[in-house]
Parts: sequence; C-alpha cells; structure tokens
Amino acid sequence: MLITGVGGLGCIWAQNAHSRCPRLADLLLIDADEHSFLSSAEAHCLHLDAAGDGRGAAALPLLAAHRLRDGLDSIRPLLEDAEMIVILTGLGGGVGSGVASEIAKIAQSTNCLVVSVASLPFAEQPVRMQLAKDAMEELDKNSHVCIRISLERLAWQAKQRALEWQSGAGWIEELVEGLVSTLARVGKINLDLMDLRSVVGHEGNSTLIVGTGTTRNPKGVVQIARESPLYDLNIDGASGCLIQVEGGPDMTLSHLNEVTDEFVSNLSPNCQVIMGARVGEGLIGKLRITAVVSGL
Repeated sequence: MLITGVGGLGCIWAQNAHSRCPRLADLLLIDADEHSFLSSAEAHCLHLDAAGDGRGAAALPLLAAHRLRDGLDSIRPLLEDAEMIVILTGLGGGVGSGVASEIAKIAQSTNCLVVSVASLPFAEQPVRMQLAKDAMEELDKNSHVCIRISLERLAWQAKQRALEWQSGAGWIEELVEGLVSTLARVGKINLDLMDLRSVVGHEGNSTLIVGTGTTRNPKGVVQIARESPLYDLNIDGASGCLIQVEGGPDMTLSHLNEVTDEFVSNLSPNCQVIMGARVGEGLIGKLRITAVVSGL
C-alpha cells in the first residue's frame, strides 16, 4: 500500500496518516516546495522544482503537471508495485490541482486500487474554488473512491477538538489508518482488496467514512462517522457497503451487531454488505468503524 501526499496540505496529511501505520504502507510526497519533505526521513520524495530556480506552481496546475512528467520515472516503480494507493491532496492550488489526478490515472492504469481524499477551498476563495472543482472532476474520474472534504466542516471539527484544521483535525489520520488497517491486518473476520473492489464496483459514486467512540455507546460511533467533515454527503440508499468494526479484547458480538445494524439501517434493502471485525490491544473500551459505501 502507498500513502501519497500531493501539494503542501496533502503532504502534511500524508505524513500524519503514515505516522499511524508506518509498517503497513510506504509514503510518497510530491510538492514544489522542499519544506514539505523536511520532517519525514522515511518518505520517497518528488520535488517538482528539481531545477532549483525556486519557482513554485501556485495556481498553475499545467506547470505542475509538466514538471511531474519530467520526474515521473523516479516514482513509477512505486506506483507499479502498489496494490492500493491513497492520495491525499488539497485542491485549488497548482500542485494538488495539476498532479493528483495524473498520479491517480497512472496508478489506475497499473490495476492499482485508487482511493483519493481531496479538499475544496473555503467558499470565500472563488478563483481557487473554480480551479478545485475542475480538478475534482478529473480526480473523481481517475479514482475508484474519491472522498471530498469540506474545509469549512473540517475547520469546525478542528475547533471542537482543539486542533489545527491544517493538520487534518485528527480525522484524516483516522480515515487513512482505518482503511489501511482494515485491509492489511489480520482480523477475526477478514476483509481484503477483492472485497473492496467488489463494493466499489457498484454503479454510482463511492466514499469512505470513519468514526471512533466507546463500547458504552455503540450507536454513537455510527453517529460520529456520519458527522465526519465530508462534502455534502448522503449515504442513504447506498447499494454497496464494506464495513469493518475494530475494538479491544472487550468487544463483544453484541457490539458488532449493534454497530452494523445501526449503520446499514438507512442503506438500500438490497445493499451488498461485507463485514469484517478486528481486535486490537490499543482499543480497549473503544470501537472504531471504517466503512466504504458505494452506489450513491
């Protein structure tokens, strides 16, 4: 698996997410600003200003895409070897808008499963917003799952958690860790990439959500997941669902049933549901739900 940060914001998110699961995935960072690489000694890095002239690519996605083609050979082996890539990026600037969809397209051409997490700018940035919407259309087309992030909702959640929204408010890391651990770690009921491919194969859009709570309130975990900072999301009526419930040794079958029943209650009656479960020592007293829903 490969976690990839594209652009300044994407690199921050990718490094934070990778710190949660460093043994389960490789890390690739792509940006025109070398400062994005300074805090991660474990990352593969592609500097889109390799000439060293200091020119960035802000609001110039075509320039960023051109520079990607010049340096593509250095990262192509990573993309070809990955079975799944998680692309994290902020759209509306040059590197994210110009490069993220190109990386997704190349990865998809190698039969890699592509999951993208991309943010749209704040509403008071109309020029960036239009640039981001155009880039989002291409990224969505080249991804199996494209998760849209509202920076307004992310900033609100960050305030609630007393965290900085630029860091992902803890939510981005939880999202990626949940997905990676769902597919890479052995559980009591195992899920794998074939299960994920089966679910995202349903006609329509797909997205991924995650929520963490306590064993005292299993239904509350589902509510937390539904309130995650996604962009205009309504999963009611989904026709495909892959769901993993994680907990500590104190997690019971009753917890599993209560969480899954609550989550699928508003999906299509004919929804294809694939469930997994995993026990982790670090989750005593906690429950975490990670779900991919499709056919939206």
